[in-house]
Amino acid sequence: MPITLAISQFLALCCLLFSLTIQAQEEARLSVEITGVENTMAETLRNGLTIERHKNSERISQRYVEKLHDAGFDELTTMLTVYGFYEPTITGELQQSENTWIAFYAIELGEPVLLKNVDIQLSGEAQSDPAFTELMADFTLQPEQQLNHQEYESAKKAILRLAASRGYFDGEFTKTLVEVIPEDKSASIYLYYKSGPRYLFDEIHFPETVIGEHLLSKLQPFDAGDPYTDANVLAFRSSLSNSGYFDVVSIRTKRDERHDGKVPLEFELKEKPKHLYTAGVGYGTDTGARLALGWENRYVNDRGHRINADARLSQVENSLSADYVMPFWSETINTVGFNTEYKQVDTDTSESESFAIGSYYKRQRWSWDETGSLKVLQEDFDVSDDSESALLLIPGVSWSRTWADNTLYTRHGGRLSLALSGASEAVLSDITFGQVVLRGKYIRAFGENSRIITRAAIGATEVSDFEQLPSSLRFFAGGDNSIRGYDYQSLGPEGDDGEVEGGRYLAVGSLEYENMFLGDWGGAIFTDFGNAYNSFSDPIEYSVGIGVRWRSPVGLIRVDLAKGLSDSDEPIGLHIVIGPDL
Repeated sequence: MPITLAISQFLALCCLLFSLTIQAQEEARLSVEITGVENTMAETLRNGLTIERHKNSERISQRYVEKLHDAGFDELTTMLTVYGFYEPTITGELQQSENTWIAFYAIELGEPVLLKNVDIQLSGEAQSDPAFTELMADFTLQPEQQLNHQEYESAKKAILRLAASRGYFDGEFTKTLVEVIPEDKSASIYLYYKSGPRYLFDEIHFPETVIGEHLLSKLQPFDAGDPYTDANVLAFRSSLSNSGYFDVVSIRTKRDERHDGKVPLEFELKEKPKHLYTAGVGYGTDTGARLALGWENRYVNDRGHRINADARLSQVENSLSADYVMPFWSETINTVGFNTEYKQVDTDTSESESFAIGSYYKRQRWSWDETGSLKVLQEDFDVSDDSESALLLIPGVSWSRTWADNTLYTRHGGRLSLALSGASEAVLSDITFGQVVLRGKYIRAFGENSRIITRAAIGATEVSDFEQLPSSLRFFAGGDNSIRGYDYQSLGPEGDDGEVEGGRYLAVGSLEYENMFLGDWGGAIFTDFGNAYNSFSDPIEYSVGIGVRWRSPVGLIRVDLAKGLSDSDEPIGLHIVIGPDL
């Protein structure tokens, strides 16, 4: 045989043996099974075993697996002490079938070690701190509990976290000890914490911004010299972020620079651009196609005054408005503003042209948003066979509250509002009237994909001359957010010519079931009911319908088909609404 042929055959044989070795290594399998303990503990123990962490190692061999399996008994014994089991019984075996190993461990936990004594001692100013008193009253470690070293470490961290969050920056443990007597199945815990003094907020020094320091200080929820808390720092940062002036807000507690019982804060504030321009398009069956344009000057001066102007155009309503806003007016009033608006409205039942100018304030009262206003309204309107003009000086006040787990797609939440307004012929008004409107919406989810959605609106008006009451202050029903199946503002009392003229009273409601059965897609069934009235003996209108729902990136898109039940000739109405639930 020629030498070159022999060498070639030898090399081919080596390559074959090498490939078989690699294949054998690739096919090697190792698994670990633990019995005798509940699944969560078994998973934790398994992840802590060296044999589990190395089961995909390229070094897997019979000898290597046996070594790891033997080490597992000591590892399990050590890990079980964390849970308070100091004398477990652990048996096991290693099974092999060709290139597959299964490492078995069977655990008998035995009797756990119980806490015989829990000695927690505080010294320093924390002794009289109500937050520490509350922590100690409901401390996680108690006598007769099963010893758990993880809970012990968590308890230590809870003390340290509370101390750091309340300004005890010099605090330290003087004694931390877990004393275990395995033969007695008992243990004692000793935690002695010396808090030292509680630090106070130092004088605040703001960086130079377009907003004056006197305004920024109004957002400050504490005074220099108040005891330090993380909660106040977070509230301060939130107030600055929500003020609308800054893109970046950072507050750092400079613990390393604490001195004389005080701790300074460091700020990073990056202003938003002074001017904001907005534009948007949309569509709704009530209004048709919509176009919105806006401009805002975020800081007219260093007192944080703002001015904005908006133009809103649609097939039904067009408006131009301007608003001058003076925020942080006082400790009790959040905002004072002046506004003006020109509006044209053309619906199937009325036409109007109005101009309003006025002022308002906003504040928080009992967790409700309160808005008080005073405006002069001049409105020319045509409704039914009435063509009138009215000048009114209208004071008003409203309260509203919205709560939601998610503002874009709400599973649990609601909205409630109450508005009062009126005018008097004795004070620059053509008529005397008083009006109250109560509106509410409630959403409640059940199961993973279903929601019940309810809404209602009730209103009442007392007026000296109804024919002179502007159409914008009358009640109508029908439309996307009223009674679907009927056109926008097409329902209400009729005038002598048989055309809808609006009513003194309003009572409408809705009940809807929604199910998102295909990811972000779903459907709904609903019924709407109610009407606008001059007398509550007037007929109630009803409608039923079905809809398609899509959770889009811009909010929920609702497409509904509804049929009015009180009029057999009423066609099926299409309603499209885009936007958040509340």
